[in-house]
Amino acid sequence: MQVERYRGFVLIPEDDLSWQVRPERSPMHVLPFRTPACSIADVKALVDWRLARLGRDHRPKAERLAKSQGNGWQLTEVHEQQKTA
Repeated sequence: MQVERYRGFVLIPEDDLSWQVRPERSPMHVLPFRTPACSIADVKALVDWRLARLGRDHRPKAERLAKSQGNGWQLTEVHEQQKTA
């Protein structure tokens, strides 16, 4: 079993391909949780999403947008809508 650390969390794989996600230290801003069977990339995205909901995502804005928006076309479309509104 290969335990991974990611952005203040310990990601623990389970035998059924699910994951346990626990904060490394207190105070806990996000409670420990389990994921369904998924990849490590999905678990990391879920941690990022939960941190973003709390306003604790301290990655550079460009990195956050790249993952959340998907591609540049959607980003351009949003900017164009804002200009016309």
